[in-house]
Amino acid sequence: MKYLHRFRVEAPVEVVAAFHSRSAAMAIITPPPIVTQVHRAPELVATSGSMEFTLWMGPLPMRWVAGFEQVTPTGFVDRMARGPVRRWQHRHSFVAIDEQTTEVVDEVEIELRMHPIWGPVGLGMMLNLPLLFAYRGWQTRRLLNGLRSPAGLDFDRWQAEARRSSALVTAAAVLVLAAGALVGLLRFRRR
Repeated sequence: MKYLHRFRVEAPVEVVAAFHSRSAAMAIITPPPIVTQVHRAPELVATSGSMEFTLWMGPLPMRWVAGFEQVTPTGFVDRMARGPVRRWQHRHSFVAIDEQTTEVVDEVEIELRMHPIWGPVGLGMMLNLPLLFAYRGWQTRRLLNGLRSPAGLDFDRWQAEARRSSALVTAAAVLVLAAGALVGLLRFRRR
């Protein structure tokens, strides 16, 4: 399957490319309740470099190794070397529309594995790509709109915000599940 997503950011291509070239950006633009745990990654994306991480989807860990290819000032490809699907290739392209506007183009090719667990997980990932990339677009615009120089990138603050957001969503999910379990127990006891 192929998936294409485009959005515009009111920032120069140098700012958008500098943001995405930092491996820390992945956790910042991943929507809660998914938690990104990076095990090994270069600070900057580079050809022949790789990143090893786990995406936690609730209690389900998805271990992933992605290699970087075709790194240029206006994009790169990350290709899954090991992970939950048979094949994953994600091309990130940054196109200058004018001096203050950049179009971000995400092209994903995904092929599912025939596996009793990872097949359905991969299908769920594939079906949720529109939500994932809608969040990434919103978050990227929220952080970068109006920045005119890569010097304005504030990864320390953004990483702290992402951790707080994930913690709040996780806490809310635990409360909802606990309340549901309590209601279920009370109904069970009445019978």
